[in-house]
Amino acid sequence: MPPVPYLRYRITFVSRHDERRSFVGRQEPRYIPVKTNYGPPEKSSMDRTVTELPIPVRFIILNATRTGSNFLCTVLNSHPDILCHHEIFNPHVIGVARHLQDSDFRLGSMEERESDPVEFLDRVWRTNLGRAAVGFKMCLWQHEAAYRAVLPDHGVRKVLLKRRNRVKSFVSLLLARQTGEWVVYDDRGAPAPRPRVHVDRAALAENIALHERFYAETERSLNETAQDHVLLWYEDLFSPRGIEPALAFLGAAGRPVQPNGQTLKLTPVALRETISNFDTLSEELRGSDLEAELHELGC
Repeated sequence: MPPVPYLRYRITFVSRHDERRSFVGRQEPRYIPVKTNYGPPEKSSMDRTVTELPIPVRFIILNATRTGSNFLCTVLNSHPDILCHHEIFNPHVIGVARHLQDSDFRLGSMEERESDPVEFLDRVWRTNLGRAAVGFKMCLWQHEAAYRAVLPDHGVRKVLLKRRNRVKSFVSLLLARQTGEWVVYDDRGAPAPRPRVHVDRAALAENIALHERFYAETERSLNETAQDHVLLWYEDLFSPRGIEPALAFLGAAGRPVQPNGQTLKLTPVALRETISNFDTLSEELRGSDLEAELHELGC
């Protein structure tokens, strides 16, 4: 069997007060040095110790809004073989993995990302920090150039994340917009009290149609290019075996590890507690496939 190909690159960090943090890389056929620590640089040197590891598995989580993607990222990132960033193409922030968010670790600036998204992606793949798999999540068509670059790439494994209860997904979106709390980590205290929200049936239908269009386009592209992918459901992530398909797909199965999530659930179990026009909406949805979802208890 021929040897596994390797890459060679060097990661350079500068002072936290200097925004010109850079990652300088070049490809060669044999080695991939990777930074083993992600803390601030030693005062005597700006270079970090490196070690040699094979090319990591690359993956992306493709999801619609309020489908548990932040929870899934923290679950995957808790596995010692997986580095899972959050929304690195978010229009407001480069969302790195949870354990790196309060460190000096940087993938680059927003300007660098926008000026050359493909080069930024390459930088993400190269910077695996010693883990066997590296990936991130992307919500809907969050960044068109990055989405179009990653989707046809057979070298990037695709994880699709959906939520069965479409009503709760929409209510969660309304709550996030009203409170400004899109994610609350379990080490940051309890979330603010949940307000009551008004659910417009037409807006609900529009949101569902948007999600269906995104998944249809994504799955059609994967099928047309003969790409395997794994489908996860939000409601299954909380069961003991809910994460196993993703671990196996990423080559991380068989490890004696119980991955744990780090986000708090922000939508009440019973939607009656949150929807201000619950009775009216219940009448409007009577007899539709959404009626059961409105009254469902649980995730």
